[in-house]
Amino acid sequence: MQRAGQTKAIVDYVFNGSRYKLFVPSENCYIMFALGNVRCPQPSPNPGAISRGQARPAEPFGDASKRHSRMNVLQRQVEVSISGVTNGGVMTGDLHVGQGGQRRNYSIELVASGLATVDQRKIDYGEAPKVLIDTQTAAQNNKLGIWSVKQAVTDEPKAKTFSKAEEKVVDIQISEIRSGNHFYFRVVGDESAKVVDDSMKIFTDTNGTDGAPCEVKPGKVVAALFNDGSSNSWYRAKVIEKLPKGKVKVLFVDHGNIGNVVAATHLRPLDITLGTDQIPAAAKDGILALTKVRPIEEDDGVDAARFFQSMAWGKDLKARLLGESEGQVLVSLYDSDTDTPSINEKLTSEGLARVGVFDKWGSSDAMGALFKDLKEAEGKARKTRKGMWIYGEIPEEDEE
Repeated sequence: MQRAGQTKAIVDYVFNGSRYKLFVPSENCYIMFALGNVRCPQPSPNPGAISRGQARPAEPFGDASKRHSRMNVLQRQVEVSISGVTNGGVMTGDLHVGQGGQRRNYSIELVASGLATVDQRKIDYGEAPKVLIDTQTAAQNNKLGIWSVKQAVTDEPKAKTFSKAEEKVVDIQISEIRSGNHFYFRVVGDESAKVVDDSMKIFTDTNGTDGAPCEVKPGKVVAALFNDGSSNSWYRAKVIEKLPKGKVKVLFVDHGNIGNVVAATHLRPLDITLGTDQIPAAAKDGILALTKVRPIEEDDGVDAARFFQSMAWGKDLKARLLGESEGQVLVSLYDSDTDTPSINEKLTSEGLARVGVFDKWGSSDAMGALFKDLKEAEGKARKTRKGMWIYGEIPEEDEE
């Protein structure tokens, strides 16, 4: 159906303002369909969902959005163009209703009435049609529908801050991989790393491996016991949170790994001279610049992390440090020469990452060149349906 172009269908059922059950006469089948670029608020749950304990709370204008669709498209012939399918089997795309001069794009109609919003991810990735964004802006300015409710626009996430640092290329080794683009690294030849490693060996020899009472509160840097495969040793660790049964979640600041340890036996106070205010953390929090990957809980996220591991783990790498954002170092990684394709690009060309938001005004020439390379790699991955592009577009989350 993706190759069929415009396909006639009849709307058999309306789940919410943007999601329907369609009957396709030419294929003699029913399909689940959702508008591809917009999201409608959640309507009131039906009695069956309430009785099963699966009801989702209604959102402002959810019922109005569903009612609008029931009045305008239910049991009517429409034309749909399929552009993708979600992991749950819901086909996504555009829907047109009406004929001749009355024919209209239904997504635009919903957004113009303030009964739907343009998917923020589509806006961030530059995939939302300009006409939809302009229509939403007009609805916002006129405070229509959803935009008349203050809380609908006050809880927006804060924009990430970007600090432009002195750009440089350094040799690094990965010490921890958190996801397909998030990692911790150590700079090869970093004297502070050698100092802290030697100091913690002395600390272990001096204090043994028995725990000792210490203050346990989030943010506190303590000594935590860890077995590196050969023996137990003390390492610097920051307390993240207290857990049940006397356990504590800690971040080993000089390596980047997280562990859950028993406070009574695996923690002890750290010497004042070994605090992170005296010797900075040896492991830097890094992220592959201009890339977005699936969460590690999803199959595509696991594939991305494994690919990244195969490219980077246990190797001496070249890293171009491009700046910082929200405490993370923005990096383009290379397995040999910086004139070769970056790991950022290789991950994107495999369809395991996509290009993130690029602010050309606050970025360097190197960042601009990286963005250009990544867009080209992403285009090839989309054309060949690699990785996350297997269905032709990024699958939307199944809302039901």
